[in-house]
Amino acid sequence: MKTTTLNFLKMGLYAIIGLSVLLTSCSPEDGKDGLDGMDGAQGPAGQDGNANVIASNWQTIQWDDNATPSSGTMTIEVKDIDLEEFIATGGVTMVYFRGNIDETSFVYTLPTTIGNAYLSFLISTSPDTDGIMIRMTDADNNVFNVQNNPDYTVRYVLVPANVVETTGLNLNNYKETSKLLGL
Repeated sequence: MKTTTLNFLKMGLYAIIGLSVLLTSCSPEDGKDGLDGMDGAQGPAGQDGNANVIASNWQTIQWDDNATPSSGTMTIEVKDIDLEEFIATGGVTMVYFRGNIDETSFVYTLPTTIGNAYLSFLISTSPDTDGIMIRMTDADNNVFNVQNNPDYTVRYVLVPANVVETTGLNLNNYKETSKLLGL
């Protein structure tokens, strides 16, 4: 009987302690927020973003009036930028040719050779027009096959010198370049 009474008293004591802890514990709403600490030191400057990168839309090819079956040129006008100054300060111009043949897509960095066709570009800074001239020569006389054909498009990307220096840009890989520059 003594053991039963002792166990009963222990259980009662545990119950009283448990109820008192439960009834007197604090809720999150009862406490006060601590004071905010001081701001930390300024971190190092980050890399320049790609806000100054200029990329054209993909454009179908429209040869100038002097095109022949074996040779054609197309000039894409570049507005709102002085290309001569852009190049002089170390800016980089990239031009891409995208094709889709038999449901297989590909993107080439110019200059490039595809079969017997050679595609290249040059930058024109004449008083009349700042632009990028794209040229195609083809020994198989297929120049007109790419004209006005939505399966063959071109685009240019102008990257300022500071972005090229800080990003380690791989100019020959369109997939990496487009991911890095957010194109």
